[in-house]
Amino acid sequence: MSIPGSIVGHFEDCPVHKISSKDTNKFVILCDGALVPFVSVIEIFDENGQTPPNEHSGAFEYFYVIAGEGVAVMGDAEIEIKVGSFFVVPPQTNHQVRNTGTGRLYVLTTMIPDEKFTDLIKSGPKASLDEADLLVLRGIAKN
Repeated sequence: MSIPGSIVGHFEDCPVHKISSKDTNKFVILCDGALVPFVSVIEIFDENGQTPPNEHSGAFEYFYVIAGEGVAVMGDAEIEIKVGSFFVVPPQTNHQVRNTGTGRLYVLTTMIPDEKFTDLIKSGPKASLDEADLLVLRGIAKN
């Protein structure tokens, strides 16, 4: 049975990109902003990886930590994050995510509305998931 307008998939079939080749994070595009009014990705940060400080004019950005630990910076606040942590960044708030742990940091990130974030990710070089990523995302890694 199919439901009109529904989107169904599996992370292993989704495109993986970096925004630029020098970035220390990559994105698994789970839900493409070209199909719905938001984008949802799994963002994977290398050890010591981080996003550049950024803000969005009208979008809310939701983050949920799947594995690893780090720091979320929102404005002047720094919040330690770990497995199970979540936070929402409101529009026009400068923010950054940094991996401060050992190993990679995995974060489910959803931005509403998309604000062409999907296009930005897809314009970057293709990347791939390695065996360590697959173990974590399949839920069989030992933490």
